[in-house]
Amino acid sequence: MTNVASESGEEPLARLTFTDSEWWLTIEPAVLVIARLVVGGIFLVAGLTKVTTPGLFAEAVRAYHLMPVSLSYPFALALPWLEIVAALYVLVGFMTRIASAACLLMLAMFEFALMQSLVTGHTHHSCGCFGSGAVNPVLAFLEGGNVITSWDVIRDLLLVGLTALIFFFGAGPFSIENRLQPEDED
Repeated sequence: MTNVASESGEEPLARLTFTDSEWWLTIEPAVLVIARLVVGGIFLVAGLTKVTTPGLFAEAVRAYHLMPVSLSYPFALALPWLEIVAALYVLVGFMTRIASAACLLMLAMFEFALMQSLVTGHTHHSCGCFGSGAVNPVLAFLEGGNVITSWDVIRDLLLVGLTALIFFFGAGPFSIENRLQPEDED
């Protein structure tokens, strides 16, 4: 950031100019908190709804035709717990970069499955994002219905963007990571 003295000779004012090359390296702490709450909250709710109905989630996994049928149920048992653990770490801001990397890997897997369904035309099934058959209106909106559409891809790309912010910038000031860092003595 470029420091420029004010005309009255007072303290230099911080000013962002187009010649600054580091402006993109800073981010508002509130943005990180909001990103953590959104990403962590969505992964937590998605994981919890899948844990309660593993059979329905296994059916949603089978509908993608990406793995042998014999692996769909073990996958449906394991994935929700990974989502829950990653969500909790993101929400409290502990080991956030590792947790957000796990979320990014899961989102990449979800994007691949969604795009494969769109490309092949096998879209007449729920995405399985929040288990299957969400009855909560907010979850039903986020899930997008019983057909795979471009909304499902866009929603996950938005989550990728928020998760990438967390991965690159860390947990932010309101986190366990920040509390564990030693104070700088000047």
